[in-house]
Amino acid sequence: MFKAIGKKKKFEEVLDQIKNLLLNKKLKVGQKLPNEIELSESMGISRSSLREAFIILSMLGIIEGKSGEGTIIKQANPENLKGIMSLVAVSRGLDTVELFEVRIALEMAAASFAAKRRTERDLQEINKILLEMDEHYLNKDEEAEAYFDFLFHQSIVKASQNRMLMILVEVISDLLGEQIRTTRSELATSREVLERFQEEHWAIYEAIKEKDSIEANRVMAAHLNCAQAELGILQHE
Repeated sequence: MFKAIGKKKKFEEVLDQIKNLLLNKKLKVGQKLPNEIELSESMGISRSSLREAFIILSMLGIIEGKSGEGTIIKQANPENLKGIMSLVAVSRGLDTVELFEVRIALEMAAASFAAKRRTERDLQEINKILLEMDEHYLNKDEEAEAYFDFLFHQSIVKASQNRMLMILVEVISDLLGEQIRTTRSELATSREVLERFQEEHWAIYEAIKEKDSIEANRVMAAHLNCAQAELGILQHE
């Protein structure tokens, strides 16, 4: 099942092989890996190189070493990747515009899918979040507004019923949450803009409620483009 390692860094090859074996379902969640000696010999690498790869896989929550049981494949949790993704993005100089572009692509798709696939429970959850936001607008609780704004966008992704989309958004959720907080903080003195954002949230909800995927896609794009434009105007004044 495992192959001799080629010219890549040894631990990278180990990661690649385990990823491909999982994709091809030759390895499954809960399955025990061969012991270190057997695995390192079958791959033609040192045990130290194998351990390097195992440290990374363990940090990502993909494998787990159990005393007396060896190393098993776990169901990876996107939560383990969020901090790493944020560090990578910051270290590479990811800017606000690029993140908005990614959000527009992902959240337009999420809104469209949600309109087609949402359940009554999804709809109730989105409605509940928006009603909470309405209350916080009246109380001018900016921190709570930002938190429920984030929950609103997450709830649309959840309602899309697309697991891959949910994973992608969960992995970058720290970045999304920070952008929402920053945007709202910088626009805090422009209550009319924030109130318009809330009106746009309700318009997205209504499109999803009516199962109008085209309108849901359109209003989500308009909402995010509006937020980006307002933030850009403020930053260039």
